[in-house]
Amino acid sequence: MHLFNKKISLLALFCAAFASATTLADIRWPDTPAAQLAKQRLQAFNTGDAAKLQAFKTAHEPDMQLERELAFRQMTGGFEALRVTQDDAGQVTVIIREHDGDRVGSMTLQLDGKDSKRVKSVSLQPMAIVPADLMPTRLSEHDAQQRLQSKAQKLLAEEQFAGNLLVARGGDIRLQQHFGDARRDIAQKNTANTQFRLGSMYKMFTAIAVLQLVERGQLQLDAPLITYLSDYPNTTLAKNTTLRHLLTHTGGTGDIFTDEYQQQRLKTREHADYVRLFGHRAPEFTPGSREAYSNYGYVLLGRVIERVSGQSYHTYVRDHIFKPAGMHATGAEPEEQVRTQLSVGYMHSEKGLVNNRDTLPWRGTAAGGGYSTTGDLQLFAQALLNGKLIAAQTLAAATRSQTPSGLYGYGFQLGGEGTARHFGHVGGAEGMNGALRIYPATGDVVIALSNMDPPAAESLVEYYGNRMPLVTTVTTQSK
Repeated sequence: MHLFNKKISLLALFCAAFASATTLADIRWPDTPAAQLAKQRLQAFNTGDAAKLQAFKTAHEPDMQLERELAFRQMTGGFEALRVTQDDAGQVTVIIREHDGDRVGSMTLQLDGKDSKRVKSVSLQPMAIVPADLMPTRLSEHDAQQRLQSKAQKLLAEEQFAGNLLVARGGDIRLQQHFGDARRDIAQKNTANTQFRLGSMYKMFTAIAVLQLVERGQLQLDAPLITYLSDYPNTTLAKNTTLRHLLTHTGGTGDIFTDEYQQQRLKTREHADYVRLFGHRAPEFTPGSREAYSNYGYVLLGRVIERVSGQSYHTYVRDHIFKPAGMHATGAEPEEQVRTQLSVGYMHSEKGLVNNRDTLPWRGTAAGGGYSTTGDLQLFAQALLNGKLIAAQTLAAATRSQTPSGLYGYGFQLGGEGTARHFGHVGGAEGMNGALRIYPATGDVVIALSNMDPPAAESLVEYYGNRMPLVTTVTTQSK
């Protein structure tokens, strides 16, 4: 679910200092072919051993992408199996939790209908609402913050995190801390003013821009793309894909990080360049029939914003989002324009931590990229809650489930229920990771930004969000 360049070195993955693999013997595994293969697959995955994963691939799952599995093991530390929720001869679903974090999801393994020893597909999905008995115990604010800081220090010592944390409630900043280096070449530490690249967190700004134009009557969510991009190369896609499909990742428009893009990375500069590169591509599925995360869908939204507003995407979001919210440290200038407060991204490689500059796009897009500070993102959160950017009813629709998974609204990722309901977004790629969570019932805002590989920043936000007290005395007002 991130802007993640998948060219990750295998050596870097084996160098991470993760704890030993979790046991899978604590739950009852049904004696069915699907359940037993799911157990074996998790056991192989948890070891982080390429040879064991390769053995499972050879025996049962020829389509397994070994490097991707090892990268995922690096990010998660392995999975603990919590319970089996569905099981029959041909398919099993298991609730799993990251070994090195709090994130809970489900893994569904489906067998080949003609061979009970062959895996047809494996899908993993985060859970929008986690069963209460699987959640950590709520703590006092002081204790939750102490635990958060200790976890951040531990990740810093393991070279898994460097960056900034901010916790606020009702506009009052309750915790603001900085960890590690913004730049290692000149020993520059992270400060409150340090800017970090945002990755997919920029999708929130794109969604707000679209919704502003909807409120002004300049866009309609159910209008097809061709209404606004009449010259779009693939007319079938343009006639059948609506703005609502693009906002909710149900348009089948695919990704942008392809081999074709990599060959033209620094020449692909504006949204129009991406359309020239991918505009002839057919949809991956009938729009509206499925849900699949699509960076290109948000590039198309950026192009629509440009056509309708008569401004460049970057000028529009600056004038209509950043300025009204008071965000003066957020933007997406080309990477070649040096900014003294922008941190350098560091990614793990065979040589240790190295600068991620050669993986970056020419500049950020409506799908992701750009940079901000924890302070600016807190201002963005308050502007949303106070009705400065869109009307309260529009925000309510944007942060209500709009997809079958329950994980996505309009440009916002969702989770929790009741007073624990939250919305926001994460972003990550090599050398960058960030997350913003907004709890509308309590006014809490939790932010982490990092100039290192995922998932440390987003894991820290999850960790604190799952333990902080849910105080409902804070209210927000729409203006």
